[in-house]
Amino acid sequence: MFTSPEKNMLVGAFVTAGVDAGFEAYFEYMRGIGTPMPPQFPYGSIHDALPPYDDLIANAGIPLLLYLLGKGLKKPRLVEMAKGGAIYGVSELLGETMERVAVIATPASTARYVMRS
Repeated sequence: MFTSPEKNMLVGAFVTAGVDAGFEAYFEYMRGIGTPMPPQFPYGSIHDALPPYDDLIANAGIPLLLYLLGKGLKKPRLVEMAKGGAIYGVSELLGETMERVAVIATPASTARYVMRS
């Protein structure tokens, strides 16, 4: 069904998504028990229009780490995993950035039409 490079890319995407889900789950867990996370590292952000640090770490840092490990250890499988993680991570970061920019750029009178999580 899948070739070996496709399987490696799928594993890389799942690893990246798993780290992202872990950050989000911890944030929601802390909010659920009544101690919301303060807006500091890794849940803070450089600017309101940019994704928070946890998304940058998970969606850009993990593929970069896999790529550097693959190149340093001369393991093409890790490089393929990095490609899959990058495909997932870039789409996540772009979506998050577009959502944040839309919320910031939308006037208050039409803000009800912009979905915000």
